[in-house]
Amino acid sequence: MSRPTVERLDDLPAHCVRPLGVLAPASLRQWADQAQHRYVEIDCSGLQDRKAVLTAIGRALGFPDWYGANLDALYDCLTDLPQERPAPGWVLLLLRLPYTADFDVEARDALIDVFRDAAEHFADEGMALRVFYTS
Repeated sequence: MSRPTVERLDDLPAHCVRPLGVLAPASLRQWADQAQHRYVEIDCSGLQDRKAVLTAIGRALGFPDWYGANLDALYDCLTDLPQERPAPGWVLLLLRLPYTADFDVEARDALIDVFRDAAEHFADEGMALRVFYTS
């Protein structure tokens, strides 16, 4: 059985957190623009630990000064996005998440879980959140 073709943002689940796979970043950006969703690309190249990854996410999303670059603060700031920056939805792309001694599988899974929890919150708010990531 072949996978359905993805040709626009609406062909993807409105609330998902998943590897980018065969999708192209340029296509995601174009589809987000067409759907008037906010698109944020976060390049994690060269980052070595959780704090650096969380700091990069906070900068890219324009989190407030009180953001502490920890998982609880990430969730709090993500769930504030619908109120602070109204849009039909968000598309986030985390490029080149590290695999290092200080950002191991457990740290990566914990980060992804926070985005999944935020996607549930977005669903409750009636706003889309699609998060994609690459290694």
